[in-house]
Amino acid sequence: MDKDTLYRYFSNSASESERSEVRRWVEESPDNYLEFMSERHFFDTASMLVCEPEAESEAPARVRSPWRIWTRVAAAAAIVAGTLGVQHVFFGNQESPMPMQSIYVPVAQRLSLVLADGTTVWLNSATTLRFPGDFRGGTRQVEVDGEAYFKVAKDAKRPFTVVTDHGDVVATGTEFNVDSYSTSEDFSVSLVEGAVHLSSPDTCIYMHAGEKIELLADGAFSQGALELSSLEWIDGLLSFNNLPMTEILARFEKYYGVTVRHSRSDFATAYFSGKFYLDEGVEQALNTLRHDIRFDYEVDKSTRTITIK
Repeated sequence: MDKDTLYRYFSNSASESERSEVRRWVEESPDNYLEFMSERHFFDTASMLVCEPEAESEAPARVRSPWRIWTRVAAAAAIVAGTLGVQHVFFGNQESPMPMQSIYVPVAQRLSLVLADGTTVWLNSATTLRFPGDFRGGTRQVEVDGEAYFKVAKDAKRPFTVVTDHGDVVATGTEFNVDSYSTSEDFSVSLVEGAVHLSSPDTCIYMHAGEKIELLADGAFSQGALELSSLEWIDGLLSFNNLPMTEILARFEKYYGVTVRHSRSDFATAYFSGKFYLDEGVEQALNTLRHDIRFDYEVDKSTRTITIK
């Protein structure tokens, strides 16, 4: 993959066709994924070292050429390679907004990272996280399209906000999971520790530890008890507790990045409990389920489609 394209992707200045090209390349092989993450780490580190405060001006912002950006990042490589550790990075204007960075986790993969404030984030399959390189001012804000688990660094004076298509989840120091894929109507927030509130134009819901809220088909929210097993994806496990086969297959589509087709009416009333290792793949999971309910299936790897008979 051309590095100029990768760095445009990392700096959120790539075109939509370039973004699609990068995602396809990452999903082609584990080696591509490892190279992507290596370049991402290098870009983030080098960008911090070459960061310059912008002077205030009424003139329109100039678009820097990709070559100039690459030249500055490449020049910083010598500093990165020769530095044993950077403990503190100071910026000229702590109140000016930081540009948002974007990271995408390919299907059937997971990733964890630590944000500038010390917050740890686990990202699930096909998830995009947008975040600043540093949090300035009185708020901490990120954007999620997908599923992410947050262990928020405590800071009572600066709330931590996760922006989604269905509303904003606000906390100061807590652990919670947000499931909000733009490709799905499903939405949920699971609170493990602390307290959060969900706010949208017509909703404000306060949550306590051990609760989960879900968006229903009629647009209302359901609030109930949290089953911790549903969050075991951060440990590489896909857990089910008395779920119908239809819901399990829907989870397979989300976590394995496949499309499942079937016309089995009995799947809606066939319930299962169990755990699968995500790294073993969707076919291993399907073969395990076949011990309890009989079915055959075909896999079209070119379209990532599974047809169940």
